Amino acid sequence: MGIHEQLPERGAERSNGERWDWSLISRRCTLEALRMLRGSHDAEEVAQEALARAWRARQSCRTPETPLPWCLQITRNEALRAIGRRRTPSYGECVESVERLADSMAPGEGEGERTLTRLDVGRALSELSVEERRLLELRYTLDYSHPQVAAELEIPDATARVRLHRAHKRLAVLLAEHG
Repeated sequence: MGIHEQLPERGAERSNGERWDWSLISRRCTLEALRMLRGSHDAEEVAQEALARAWRARQSCRTPETPLPWCLQITRNEALRAIGRRRTPSYGECVESVERLADSMAPGEGEGERTLTRLDVGRALSELSVEERRLLELRYTLDYSHPQVAAELEIPDATARVRLHRAHKRLAVLLAEHG
């Protein structure tokens, strides 16, 4: 190698991710998965899936010079998917959530109409994704504000608002189909 040629520094990035410090990213993603899954045995699997997704999508990283935050967000998304898969709400939790939402949608109706509304809402909610149901649960069942929803999901406030708006629209479409 000539005197004017230099090796890239360890961890120096190129847009395709080949020069990223994958060992550091792997350690941090595993720690993030452990944090979110509270030490669950699923954490390592979640981190591995997140790293595989990051590797496959490395060309789409908007900040290739600092890929860690991007990779950590992928890990958080994977952890949320894992949480959604393993945590099936109890029958009582589902009934309570549906009843609250249905009652808020049909405040002046009689008991029979409210029951029908609850059935429609329950069917529509079951067709939403885990993430959409989580957003609606935080906002309407737990009565979180938009900033609180964003903080709980560790996403920007504007992102939480947009996702909640989309979940609302999707729920409205599903309710129209069932109603």
